[in-house]
Amino acid sequence: MTIRLFASLTLALGLAACGQSADTPQPPIAAPAAPNSAARPAATPNPRHLRLMLINDVYRIEGLDNGTLGGLARVRSLRRELEAEGPELLLLHAGDLLYPSLLSRRLDGEQMIDILNRLDGDPEGFDPNLFVTFGNHEFDKAALKDAAKLRARLHASQFTWLSSNVDFARGADGQPLVDGPHLLPYTLIERGGLRIGLFGLTIDSRLPAYVQAIRPPEGAARATIATLRAQGAELVIALTHLTLAQDRALLEALGEQGPDLILGGHEHERHEAWVGRRPIFKADADARSALVAEVELGAEGPTVRASYHDLDASVPPDPLLAARVDHWLGYFQQLECDQEGRTAGCLDQVLGQTHTPLVAEELLIRRQETNLGDWLMDVARTTFAAQGAQIAFINAGSLRLNQDLPPGPITRRHLLELFAYPAPLYLVRLDGATLQRVVEQAVSRWPGEGRWLQISGFAFRHDTEQGTVSDLSLLTADGPRPIRPDESLLAVTNGFLLDESGDQDGYRMLNLGLRVAPEAVAPDLRERVVEALAEAGAAGIAPTQAGRICQHPAADGPCLLDAVR
Repeated sequence: MTIRLFASLTLALGLAACGQSADTPQPPIAAPAAPNSAARPAATPNPRHLRLMLINDVYRIEGLDNGTLGGLARVRSLRRELEAEGPELLLLHAGDLLYPSLLSRRLDGEQMIDILNRLDGDPEGFDPNLFVTFGNHEFDKAALKDAAKLRARLHASQFTWLSSNVDFARGADGQPLVDGPHLLPYTLIERGGLRIGLFGLTIDSRLPAYVQAIRPPEGAARATIATLRAQGAELVIALTHLTLAQDRALLEALGEQGPDLILGGHEHERHEAWVGRRPIFKADADARSALVAEVELGAEGPTVRASYHDLDASVPPDPLLAARVDHWLGYFQQLECDQEGRTAGCLDQVLGQTHTPLVAEELLIRRQETNLGDWLMDVARTTFAAQGAQIAFINAGSLRLNQDLPPGPITRRHLLELFAYPAPLYLVRLDGATLQRVVEQAVSRWPGEGRWLQISGFAFRHDTEQGTVSDLSLLTADGPRPIRPDESLLAVTNGFLLDESGDQDGYRMLNLGLRVAPEAVAPDLRERVVEALAEAGAAGIAPTQAGRICQHPAADGPCLLDAVR
Protein backbone atom coordinates (compact mmCIF):
# COMPACT_ATOMS: atom_id res chain seq x y z
CA MET A 1 0.00 0.00 0.00
CA THR A 2 1.33 3.43 -0.88
CA ILE A 3 0.35 6.26 1.41
CA ARG A 4 0.87 9.80 0.19
CA LEU A 5 2.41 12.19 2.69
CA PHE A 6 1.40 15.81 2.74
CA ALA A 7 2.49 18.48 5.29
CA SER A 8 5.59 17.31 7.15
CA LEU A 9 7.28 19.12 10.01
CA THR A 10 9.50 18.73 13.02
CA LEU A 11 8.68 20.38 16.32
CA ALA A 12 10.98 20.53 19.35
CA LEU A 13 8.70 20.81 22.34
CA GLY A 14 10.78 22.49 25.04
CA LEU A 15 8.81 22.48 28.26
CA ALA A 16 9.94 26.00 29.12
CA ALA A 17 9.15 27.49 25.76
CA CYS A 18 5.42 28.06 26.18
CA GLY A 19 5.93 31.65 27.20
CA GLN A 20 6.79 32.56 23.61
CA SER A 21 4.32 34.42 21.44
CA ALA A 22 1.46 32.51 19.83
CA ASP A 23 1.68 30.81 16.46
CA THR A 24 5.47 30.87 16.13
CA PRO A 25 6.02 28.90 12.91
CA GLN A 26 8.53 26.07 12.84
CA PRO A 27 10.68 25.40 9.78
CA PRO A 28 9.35 22.60 7.60
CA ILE A 29 11.56 19.69 6.67
CA ALA A 30 11.50 17.58 3.56
CA ALA A 31 8.83 14.91 3.51
CA PRO A 32 10.20 11.38 3.84
CA ALA A 33 9.82 8.92 1.03
CA ALA A 34 6.33 7.48 0.79
CA PRO A 35 6.23 4.39 3.01
CA ASN A 36 5.68 1.00 1.43
CA SER A 37 5.47 -1.75 4.00
CA ALA A 38 5.89 -4.51 1.47
CA ALA A 39 9.28 -3.22 0.34
CA ARG A 40 10.79 -1.85 3.55
CA PRO A 41 12.10 -3.92 6.49
CA ALA A 42 10.54 -3.33 9.87
CA ALA A 43 11.92 -0.35 11.76
CA THR A 44 14.23 -0.94 14.70
CA PRO A 45 12.25 -0.14 17.84
CA ASN A 46 13.26 3.02 19.67
CA PRO A 47 12.67 2.59 23.41
CA ARG A 48 11.65 6.26 23.70
CA HIS A 49 9.59 6.53 20.51
CA LEU A 50 5.83 6.70 20.10
CA ARG A 51 3.57 7.05 17.09
CA LEU A 52 0.19 8.82 17.26
CA MET A 53 -2.64 8.69 14.70
CA LEU A 54 -5.47 11.24 14.85
CA ILE A 55 -8.91 11.30 13.26
CA ASN A 56 -11.77 13.63 14.17
CA ASP A 57 -15.33 14.57 13.22
CA VAL A 58 -16.08 11.23 11.55
CA TYR A 59 -19.80 10.98 10.94
CA ARG A 60 -20.05 8.36 8.18
CA ILE A 61 -18.72 4.86 8.64
CA GLU A 62 -18.64 4.43 4.84
CA GLY A 63 -16.78 7.60 3.85
CA LEU A 64 -17.60 9.97 1.03
CA ASP A 65 -18.05 9.94 -2.75
CA ASN A 66 -19.63 6.50 -2.85
CA GLY A 67 -16.98 5.11 -0.54
CA THR A 68 -13.98 6.24 -2.59
CA LEU A 69 -12.76 8.80 -0.03
CA GLY A 70 -12.24 8.44 3.69
CA GLY A 71 -14.23 5.95 5.72
CA LEU A 72 -13.26 3.80 8.66
CA ALA A 73 -12.25 0.79 6.57
CA ARG A 74 -9.38 2.93 5.24
CA VAL A 75 -8.56 4.04 8.78
CA ARG A 76 -8.24 0.34 9.66
CA SER A 77 -5.90 -0.21 6.68
CA LEU A 78 -3.64 2.68 7.66
CA ARG A 79 -3.61 1.63 11.29
CA ARG A 80 -2.69 -1.95 10.37
CA GLU A 81 0.18 -0.75 8.19
CA LEU A 82 1.56 1.63 10.80
CA GLU A 83 1.36 -1.01 13.52
CA ALA A 84 3.29 -3.43 11.31
CA GLU A 85 6.10 -0.91 10.93
CA GLY A 86 6.49 -0.06 14.63
CA PRO A 87 6.86 1.73 16.99
CA GLU A 88 3.80 1.39 19.20
CA LEU A 89 0.77 3.29 17.87
CA LEU A 90 -1.97 5.16 19.69
CA LEU A 91 -5.14 5.91 17.72
CA LEU A 92 -6.96 9.04 18.91
CA HIS A 93 -10.43 10.29 17.91
CA ALA A 94 -11.12 13.93 18.83
CA GLY A 95 -14.91 13.71 18.98
CA ASP A 96 -18.09 13.98 16.90
CA LEU A 97 -18.86 10.39 16.00
CA LEU A 98 -22.34 9.42 17.23
CA TYR A 99 -24.26 12.21 15.46
CA PRO A 100 -25.22 13.55 13.02
CA SER A 101 -25.37 11.07 10.19
CA LEU A 102 -28.00 9.45 8.06
CA LEU A 103 -27.61 6.14 9.90
CA SER A 104 -27.65 7.68 13.37
CA ARG A 105 -31.16 9.01 12.87
CA ARG A 106 -32.42 5.51 13.46
CA LEU A 107 -29.44 3.76 15.03
CA ASP A 108 -28.25 6.47 17.47
CA GLY A 109 -24.59 5.71 16.82
CA GLU A 110 -24.81 1.94 17.34
CA GLN A 111 -23.20 1.40 13.94
CA MET A 112 -20.32 3.75 14.74
CA ILE A 113 -19.44 2.06 18.03
CA ASP A 114 -19.53 -1.35 16.36
CA ILE A 115 -17.12 -0.22 13.62
CA LEU A 116 -14.78 1.55 16.07
CA ASN A 117 -14.71 -1.63 18.15
CA ARG A 118 -13.34 -3.43 15.09
CA LEU A 119 -10.56 -0.98 14.23
CA ASP A 120 -8.05 -3.23 15.98
CA GLY A 121 -9.16 -6.29 14.01
CA ASP A 122 -10.76 -7.87 17.06
CA PRO A 123 -14.56 -7.42 17.22
CA GLU A 124 -14.78 -8.82 20.77
CA GLY A 125 -11.70 -7.72 22.72
CA PHE A 126 -10.88 -4.41 24.39
CA ASP A 127 -8.67 -2.06 22.37
CA PRO A 128 -6.06 -0.58 24.74
CA ASN A 129 -4.71 1.83 22.12
CA LEU A 130 -7.88 3.63 21.00
CA PHE A 131 -8.88 6.79 22.90
CA VAL A 132 -11.91 9.00 22.16
CA THR A 133 -13.30 12.23 23.59
CA PHE A 134 -16.77 13.76 23.40
CA GLY A 135 -17.63 16.21 20.64
CA ASN A 136 -20.57 18.58 20.86
CA HIS A 137 -22.55 16.31 18.53
CA GLU A 138 -22.37 13.41 20.99
CA PHE A 139 -25.00 15.47 22.83
CA ASP A 140 -27.37 16.03 19.89
CA LYS A 141 -29.99 13.90 21.63
CA ALA A 142 -30.25 16.25 24.59
CA ALA A 143 -33.42 15.31 26.50
CA LEU A 144 -33.16 13.66 29.91
CA LYS A 145 -34.51 10.41 28.49
CA ASP A 146 -31.68 10.36 25.94
CA ALA A 147 -29.11 9.74 28.68
CA ALA A 148 -29.91 6.04 28.36
CA LYS A 149 -28.92 6.07 24.68
CA LEU A 150 -25.56 7.66 25.36
CA ARG A 151 -24.95 5.39 28.33
CA ALA A 152 -25.66 2.35 26.16
CA ARG A 153 -23.11 3.49 23.59
CA LEU A 154 -20.45 3.98 26.27
CA HIS A 155 -21.13 0.56 27.76
CA ALA A 156 -20.82 -1.03 24.30
CA SER A 157 -17.48 0.69 23.62
CA GLN A 158 -14.42 -1.55 23.68
CA PHE A 159 -12.07 1.44 23.94
CA THR A 160 -11.44 4.35 26.32
CA TRP A 161 -13.49 7.54 26.47
CA LEU A 162 -11.65 10.52 28.01
CA SER A 163 -13.53 13.47 29.48
CA SER A 164 -12.00 15.92 31.93
CA ASN A 165 -14.52 18.76 31.84
CA VAL A 166 -17.95 17.16 31.28
CA ASP A 167 -19.82 16.54 34.56
CA PHE A 168 -22.80 14.26 34.05
CA ALA A 169 -25.83 14.87 36.22
CA ARG A 170 -26.79 12.31 38.85
CA GLY A 171 -30.06 10.48 39.24
CA ALA A 172 -32.13 9.92 42.35
CA ASP A 173 -29.83 7.05 43.33
CA GLY A 174 -26.84 9.38 43.36
CA GLN A 175 -25.22 7.68 40.39
CA PRO A 176 -24.27 9.50 37.14
CA LEU A 177 -26.98 9.35 34.49
CA VAL A 178 -24.26 8.58 31.95
CA ASP A 179 -21.36 6.30 32.77
CA GLY A 180 -19.38 3.48 31.27
CA PRO A 181 -16.72 0.95 32.25
CA HIS A 182 -14.15 2.73 30.09
CA LEU A 183 -15.10 6.37 30.73
CA LEU A 184 -12.21 8.15 32.48
CA PRO A 185 -11.34 11.78 33.29
CA TYR A 186 -7.73 11.03 32.30
CA THR A 187 -5.34 8.11 32.02
CA LEU A 188 -1.64 7.43 32.47
CA ILE A 189 -0.24 4.73 30.22
CA GLU A 190 3.19 3.50 29.14
CA ARG A 191 3.88 3.04 25.46
CA GLY A 192 7.11 3.13 23.49
CA GLY A 193 9.12 3.52 26.68
CA LEU A 194 7.22 6.72 27.56
CA ARG A 195 4.86 7.45 30.43
CA ILE A 196 2.01 9.27 28.66
CA GLY A 197 -0.79 11.26 30.22
CA LEU A 198 -3.97 11.61 28.16
CA PHE A 199 -7.08 13.65 28.88
CA GLY A 200 -10.09 15.00 26.96
CA LEU A 201 -11.82 18.39 26.69
CA THR A 202 -15.15 19.26 25.07
CA ILE A 203 -16.61 22.54 23.83
CA ASP A 204 -19.57 23.88 25.84
CA SER A 205 -21.78 24.78 22.86
CA ARG A 206 -24.41 22.18 23.80
CA LEU A 207 -25.57 21.39 27.35
CA PRO A 208 -28.00 18.48 27.39
CA ALA A 209 -30.37 17.87 30.28
CA TYR A 210 -28.27 14.95 31.58
CA VAL A 211 -25.08 17.05 31.86
CA GLN A 212 -24.67 19.14 34.99
CA ALA A 213 -21.84 21.28 33.58
CA ILE A 214 -19.19 21.48 30.90
CA ARG A 215 -16.45 23.24 32.82
CA PRO A 216 -14.13 25.83 31.22
CA PRO A 217 -11.23 24.01 29.55
CA GLU A 218 -8.44 26.01 31.16
CA GLY A 219 -9.28 25.12 34.76
CA ALA A 220 -10.01 21.49 33.95
CA ALA A 221 -6.78 21.16 31.98
CA ARG A 222 -4.63 22.83 34.62
CA ALA A 223 -5.82 20.51 37.40
CA THR A 224 -5.68 17.37 35.26
CA ILE A 225 -2.18 18.07 33.93
CA ALA A 226 -0.90 18.75 37.45
CA THR A 227 -2.26 15.37 38.54
CA LEU A 228 -0.72 13.58 35.57
CA ARG A 229 2.69 15.21 36.09
CA ALA A 230 2.59 14.31 39.77
CA GLN A 231 1.90 10.71 38.78
CA GLY A 232 4.97 10.67 36.55
CA ALA A 233 3.71 11.61 33.10
CA GLU A 234 6.64 12.50 30.83
CA LEU A 235 4.43 13.45 27.89
CA VAL A 236 0.97 14.99 28.27
CA ILE A 237 -1.46 14.98 25.33
CA ALA A 238 -4.73 16.89 25.29
CA LEU A 239 -7.39 15.31 23.10
CA THR A 240 -9.77 18.21 22.49
CA HIS A 241 -13.00 19.04 20.73
CA LEU A 242 -12.63 22.81 20.95
CA THR A 243 -12.28 25.60 18.42
CA LEU A 244 -8.78 26.31 17.19
CA ALA A 245 -8.97 29.67 18.99
CA GLN A 246 -9.80 27.87 22.25
CA ASP A 247 -6.93 25.43 21.76
CA ARG A 248 -4.53 28.33 21.25
CA ALA A 249 -5.90 30.18 24.26
CA LEU A 250 -5.43 27.08 26.38
CA LEU A 251 -1.75 26.82 25.52
CA GLU A 252 -1.23 30.57 25.95
CA ALA A 253 -2.89 30.59 29.39
CA LEU A 254 -1.21 27.48 30.79
CA GLY A 255 2.34 28.03 29.53
CA GLU A 256 4.70 25.58 31.21
CA GLN A 257 1.75 23.94 32.97
CA GLY A 258 0.09 23.14 29.63
CA PRO A 259 0.03 19.94 27.57
CA ASP A 260 2.98 19.08 25.35
CA LEU A 261 0.69 18.90 22.33
CA ILE A 262 -2.96 19.13 21.43
CA LEU A 263 -4.69 16.75 19.04
CA GLY A 264 -8.11 18.14 18.28
CA GLY A 265 -11.23 18.35 16.19
CA HIS A 266 -14.32 20.50 15.55
CA GLU A 267 -13.15 22.58 12.55
CA HIS A 268 -13.59 19.79 9.94
CA GLU A 269 -10.36 20.59 8.11
CA ARG A 270 -6.71 20.02 8.84
CA HIS A 271 -4.89 22.60 10.94
CA GLU A 272 -1.36 23.02 12.19
CA ALA A 273 -0.70 25.78 14.70
CA TRP A 274 1.80 26.55 17.45
CA VAL A 275 1.89 28.45 20.67
CA GLY A 276 5.54 28.87 21.48
CA ARG A 277 6.89 25.49 20.46
CA ARG A 278 3.87 23.40 21.37
CA PRO A 279 1.71 22.20 18.46
CA ILE A 280 -1.97 21.85 17.73
CA PHE A 281 -3.03 19.37 15.03
CA LYS A 282 -6.43 18.63 13.51
CA ALA A 283 -7.31 16.36 10.59
CA ASP A 284 -10.01 16.53 7.91
CA ALA A 285 -13.56 15.45 8.77
CA ASP A 286 -14.98 12.05 7.80
CA ALA A 287 -11.45 10.60 7.74
CA ARG A 288 -10.56 12.26 4.46
CA SER A 289 -7.16 12.42 6.10
CA ALA A 290 -5.42 11.18 9.22
CA LEU A 291 -2.65 12.96 11.11
CA VAL A 292 0.30 10.73 12.02
CA ALA A 293 2.86 12.05 14.49
CA GLU A 294 6.18 10.52 15.55
CA VAL A 295 7.15 11.49 19.10
CA GLU A 296 10.59 11.03 20.61
CA LEU A 297 11.65 12.07 24.08
CA GLY A 298 15.23 13.24 24.43
CA ALA A 299 17.27 15.25 26.89
CA GLU A 300 15.80 18.50 25.54
CA GLY A 301 12.22 17.29 25.84
CA PRO A 302 9.74 15.85 23.33
CA THR A 303 10.22 16.17 19.57
CA VAL A 304 7.32 15.63 17.19
CA ARG A 305 7.43 14.94 13.47
CA ALA A 306 4.00 14.96 11.85
CA SER A 307 2.46 14.29 8.44
CA TYR A 308 -1.02 14.16 6.92
CA HIS A 309 -2.06 10.98 5.13
CA ASP A 310 -4.84 11.34 2.56
CA LEU A 311 -7.23 8.41 2.83
CA ASP A 312 -8.32 8.33 -0.79
CA ALA A 313 -8.59 5.66 -3.49
CA SER A 314 -4.85 4.95 -3.20
CA VAL A 315 -5.52 3.38 0.22
CA PRO A 316 -7.57 0.19 -0.20
CA PRO A 317 -10.24 -0.33 2.47
CA ASP A 318 -9.76 -3.21 4.86
CA PRO A 319 -12.00 -5.92 3.35
CA LEU A 320 -13.36 -7.30 6.63
CA LEU A 321 -14.29 -3.88 7.97
CA ALA A 322 -15.68 -2.82 4.58
CA ALA A 323 -17.99 -5.85 4.67
CA ARG A 324 -19.19 -4.85 8.14
CA VAL A 325 -19.85 -1.31 6.91
CA ASP A 326 -21.91 -2.72 4.03
CA HIS A 327 -23.89 -4.77 6.55
CA TRP A 328 -24.87 -1.62 8.46
CA LEU A 329 -25.74 0.31 5.30
CA GLY A 330 -28.04 -2.47 4.13
CA TYR A 331 -29.63 -2.85 7.56
CA PHE A 332 -30.32 0.88 7.80
CA GLN A 333 -31.88 1.05 4.33
CA GLN A 334 -34.18 -1.84 5.18
CA LEU A 335 -35.29 -0.12 8.41
CA GLU A 336 -35.78 3.22 6.68
CA CYS A 337 -37.80 1.90 3.78
CA ASP A 338 -39.95 -0.39 5.95
CA GLN A 339 -40.79 2.33 8.46
CA GLU A 340 -41.60 4.87 5.76
CA GLY A 341 -43.76 2.34 3.92
CA ARG A 342 -41.56 2.56 0.83
CA THR A 343 -40.32 -0.18 -1.45
CA ALA A 344 -36.92 -1.80 -0.94
CA GLY A 345 -34.05 0.39 -2.11
CA CYS A 346 -36.10 3.55 -1.49
CA LEU A 347 -33.03 5.65 -0.66
CA ASP A 348 -31.92 5.30 -4.27
CA GLN A 349 -35.16 6.78 -5.58
CA VAL A 350 -34.37 9.57 -8.04
CA LEU A 351 -36.05 12.85 -7.07
CA GLY A 352 -34.53 15.11 -9.69
CA GLN A 353 -31.61 15.83 -12.00
CA THR A 354 -28.74 18.29 -11.99
CA HIS A 355 -26.94 19.26 -15.18
CA THR A 356 -24.06 20.95 -13.37
CA PRO A 357 -21.89 19.64 -10.49
CA LEU A 358 -23.36 20.69 -7.14
CA VAL A 359 -20.67 21.92 -4.74
CA ALA A 360 -21.39 20.70 -1.20
CA GLU A 361 -18.02 19.49 0.07
CA GLU A 362 -17.40 21.06 3.46
CA LEU A 363 -14.01 22.55 2.66
CA LEU A 364 -15.83 24.77 0.12
CA ILE A 365 -19.38 25.20 1.38
CA ARG A 366 -18.00 26.40 4.75
CA ARG A 367 -15.66 28.97 3.23
CA GLN A 368 -17.23 30.43 0.08
CA GLU A 369 -20.41 30.83 -1.90
CA THR A 370 -21.37 27.66 -3.80
CA ASN A 371 -23.88 26.97 -6.54
CA LEU A 372 -25.79 24.51 -4.34
CA GLY A 373 -25.97 27.07 -1.54
CA ASP A 374 -27.26 29.69 -3.98
CA TRP A 375 -29.94 27.37 -5.31
CA LEU A 376 -31.09 26.21 -1.87
CA MET A 377 -31.42 29.77 -0.62
CA ASP A 378 -33.30 30.79 -3.77
CA VAL A 379 -35.74 27.97 -2.99
CA ALA A 380 -36.03 29.23 0.61
CA ARG A 381 -36.63 32.83 -0.46
CA THR A 382 -39.25 31.96 -3.07
CA THR A 383 -41.09 29.88 -0.45
CA PHE A 384 -42.10 33.23 1.08
CA ALA A 385 -42.29 35.24 -2.15
CA ALA A 386 -45.99 35.93 -1.63
CA GLN A 387 -45.17 37.47 1.76
CA GLY A 388 -42.57 39.77 0.23
CA ALA A 389 -39.36 37.95 1.23
CA GLN A 390 -36.32 39.88 -0.04
CA ILE A 391 -33.38 37.82 1.21
CA ALA A 392 -32.54 34.40 2.65
CA PHE A 393 -29.59 32.88 4.48
CA ILE A 394 -28.63 29.64 6.23
CA ASN A 395 -25.56 28.50 8.16
CA ALA A 396 -23.44 26.07 6.16
CA GLY A 397 -23.27 23.77 9.18
CA SER A 398 -26.91 22.88 8.52
CA LEU A 399 -25.89 21.41 5.14
CA ARG A 400 -24.18 18.09 5.92
CA LEU A 401 -23.71 16.29 2.59
CA ASN A 402 -19.92 16.93 2.65
CA GLN A 403 -19.40 15.80 -0.93
CA ASP A 404 -20.00 17.27 -4.36
CA LEU A 405 -22.70 15.77 -6.54
CA PRO A 406 -21.75 15.20 -10.19
CA PRO A 407 -24.20 15.92 -13.01
CA GLY A 408 -26.91 13.29 -12.93
CA PRO A 409 -29.58 12.04 -10.56
CA ILE A 410 -30.35 13.53 -7.15
CA THR A 411 -31.64 10.76 -4.89
CA ARG A 412 -33.60 10.58 -1.68
CA ARG A 413 -30.38 9.51 0.07
CA HIS A 414 -28.64 12.69 -1.09
CA LEU A 415 -31.30 14.89 0.46
CA LEU A 416 -31.47 12.89 3.69
CA GLU A 417 -27.71 13.29 4.05
CA LEU A 418 -27.78 16.97 3.08
CA PHE A 419 -30.34 17.80 5.77
CA ALA A 420 -29.20 15.91 8.84
CA TYR A 421 -31.47 18.06 11.01
CA PRO A 422 -34.96 19.49 10.54
CA ALA A 423 -34.67 22.82 8.73
CA PRO A 424 -37.89 24.77 9.43
CA LEU A 425 -37.99 28.08 7.57
CA TYR A 426 -39.24 31.33 9.07
CA LEU A 427 -39.88 34.78 7.68
CA VAL A 428 -38.31 37.40 9.94
CA ARG A 429 -38.03 41.17 9.93
CA LEU A 430 -34.67 42.74 10.66
CA ASP A 431 -32.90 45.98 9.85
CA GLY A 432 -29.81 46.62 7.79
CA ALA A 433 -27.62 47.09 10.87
CA THR A 434 -28.61 43.65 12.15
CA LEU A 435 -27.90 42.08 8.76
CA GLN A 436 -24.46 43.70 8.86
CA ARG A 437 -23.84 41.99 12.21
CA VAL A 438 -25.07 38.70 10.70
CA VAL A 439 -22.55 38.77 7.87
CA GLU A 440 -19.78 39.84 10.25
CA GLN A 441 -20.55 36.76 12.33
CA ALA A 442 -20.46 34.64 9.18
CA VAL A 443 -16.87 35.58 8.36
CA SER A 444 -15.57 35.35 11.95
CA ARG A 445 -13.11 32.50 12.43
CA TRP A 446 -13.10 31.94 8.66
CA PRO A 447 -12.52 29.43 7.06
CA GLY A 448 -14.03 26.08 7.87
CA GLU A 449 -16.72 27.13 10.35
CA GLY A 450 -20.33 25.97 10.17
CA ARG A 451 -21.39 29.58 10.86
CA TRP A 452 -20.43 30.53 7.28
CA LEU A 453 -23.55 31.53 5.32
CA GLN A 454 -25.07 30.57 2.01
CA ILE A 455 -27.30 33.43 0.85
CA SER A 456 -29.90 34.75 -1.60
CA GLY A 457 -31.19 38.24 -2.44
CA PHE A 458 -28.17 40.19 -1.17
CA ALA A 459 -24.43 40.47 -1.63
CA PHE A 460 -21.32 41.62 0.24
CA ARG A 461 -17.55 41.75 -0.02
CA HIS A 462 -15.39 39.62 2.25
CA ASP A 463 -11.75 40.57 2.79
CA THR A 464 -10.31 37.19 3.72
CA GLU A 465 -7.06 38.66 5.03
CA GLN A 466 -8.57 41.34 7.24
CA GLY A 467 -11.66 39.32 8.19
CA THR A 468 -13.99 42.20 7.33
CA VAL A 469 -17.13 42.68 5.27
CA SER A 470 -18.22 45.70 3.23
CA ASP A 471 -20.61 46.85 0.52
CA LEU A 472 -23.63 45.05 1.96
CA SER A 473 -26.14 45.34 -0.89
CA LEU A 474 -29.65 44.28 -1.77
CA LEU A 475 -29.99 42.56 -5.15
CA THR A 476 -32.91 44.16 -7.01
CA ALA A 477 -34.30 43.96 -10.53
CA ASP A 478 -32.30 47.12 -11.27
CA GLY A 479 -29.08 45.70 -9.86
CA PRO A 480 -27.35 45.83 -6.45
CA ARG A 481 -27.97 48.83 -4.17
CA PRO A 482 -26.56 49.58 -0.70
CA ILE A 483 -28.56 48.45 2.31
CA ARG A 484 -29.10 51.26 4.81
CA PRO A 485 -28.56 50.45 8.52
CA ASP A 486 -32.11 51.55 9.38
CA GLU A 487 -33.73 49.79 6.43
CA SER A 488 -36.36 47.15 7.24
CA LEU A 489 -35.86 43.83 5.46
CA LEU A 490 -37.92 40.65 5.18
CA ALA A 491 -35.57 37.67 5.47
CA VAL A 492 -35.97 33.89 5.39
CA THR A 493 -33.76 31.77 7.61
CA ASN A 494 -33.77 28.43 9.41
CA GLY A 495 -34.95 27.73 12.92
CA PHE A 496 -31.48 26.85 14.22
CA LEU A 497 -30.25 30.42 13.77
CA LEU A 498 -33.28 31.78 15.65
CA ASP A 499 -33.47 29.33 18.55
CA GLU A 500 -31.79 30.91 21.57
CA SER A 501 -31.89 27.62 23.50
CA GLY A 502 -29.03 26.38 21.31
CA ASP A 503 -25.70 27.93 20.45
CA GLN A 504 -27.03 29.40 17.14
CA ASP A 505 -23.46 29.31 15.79
CA GLY A 506 -23.06 32.58 17.68
CA TYR A 507 -25.86 34.47 15.89
CA ARG A 508 -27.17 35.99 19.11
CA MET A 509 -28.48 39.03 17.26
CA LEU A 510 -31.25 36.73 15.92
CA ASN A 511 -34.16 35.23 17.83
CA LEU A 512 -37.63 33.80 17.35
CA GLY A 513 -39.16 37.12 18.36
CA LEU A 514 -38.23 38.48 14.93
CA ARG A 515 -40.74 36.20 13.19
CA VAL A 516 -43.35 37.98 11.10
CA ALA A 517 -46.07 35.36 11.64
CA PRO A 518 -45.21 33.31 14.76
CA GLU A 519 -48.37 31.24 14.52
CA ALA A 520 -47.74 30.10 10.93
CA VAL A 521 -46.63 26.54 10.19
CA ALA A 522 -42.95 26.57 9.23
CA PRO A 523 -42.23 24.77 5.96
CA ASP A 524 -39.19 22.48 6.05
CA LEU A 525 -36.44 23.28 3.57
CA ARG A 526 -35.89 19.64 2.65
CA GLU A 527 -39.52 19.21 1.64
CA ARG A 528 -39.38 22.44 -0.33
CA VAL A 529 -36.32 21.11 -2.19
CA VAL A 530 -38.20 17.91 -3.05
CA GLU A 531 -41.02 20.05 -4.43
CA ALA A 532 -38.62 22.27 -6.38
CA LEU A 533 -36.96 19.24 -7.98
CA ALA A 534 -40.37 17.86 -8.94
CA GLU A 535 -41.33 21.26 -10.42
CA ALA A 536 -38.14 21.25 -12.51
CA GLY A 537 -39.18 17.90 -13.96
CA ALA A 538 -37.14 16.22 -16.67
CA ALA A 539 -35.40 19.51 -17.47
CA GLY A 540 -33.68 19.32 -14.09
CA ILE A 541 -31.66 22.09 -12.48
CA ALA A 542 -28.37 23.68 -13.49
CA PRO A 543 -27.39 26.20 -10.80
CA THR A 544 -24.30 28.34 -11.15
CA GLN A 545 -22.37 30.40 -8.62
CA ALA A 546 -24.00 33.81 -8.88
CA GLY A 547 -21.30 35.99 -7.33
CA ARG A 548 -23.15 37.14 -4.21
CA ILE A 549 -20.16 36.81 -1.87
CA CYS A 550 -17.16 38.59 -3.34
CA GLN A 551 -14.00 37.32 -1.66
CA HIS A 552 -10.57 38.84 -2.01
CA PRO A 553 -7.98 37.48 -2.33
CA ALA A 554 -9.01 33.96 -1.33
CA ALA A 555 -11.40 32.86 -4.07
CA ASP A 556 -11.93 33.24 -7.78
CA GLY A 557 -15.38 33.53 -9.29
CA PRO A 558 -17.96 36.09 -10.35
CA CYS A 559 -18.81 39.13 -8.26
CA LEU A 560 -22.13 40.91 -8.78
CA LEU A 561 -20.80 43.98 -6.98
CA ASP A 562 -18.00 44.61 -9.49
CA ALA A 563 -20.53 46.05 -11.95
CA VAL A 564 -21.35 48.89 -9.54
CA ARG A 565 -17.83 49.93 -8.55
